[in-house]
Amino acid sequence: MAVGLNIKNMDKIFFSPGDVVTIKALSNAPIMLVADIKKARLRDDQGLQKLLGITCYWFTKDGLYQEQTFSTKDLIRV
Repeated sequence: MAVGLNIKNMDKIFFSPGDVVTIKALSNAPIMLVADIKKARLRDDQGLQKLLGITCYWFTKDGLYQEQTFSTKDLIRV
């Protein structure tokens, strides 16, 4: 085992802008691109950041632009 390796974080999936994702629970979910990672600083924790969500965008069959913020647990990388 490598020094400094945190076993708790091994099952977490990290997303970055430009990743292609879809929603886990839906069979006909759209294919989306990650646009932004929304974080907020907590005042009490001296600069620690809290993840608010992953903003994704996609286009409908009619060509309309759609954007939504999702939780990381709802997304899966394609």
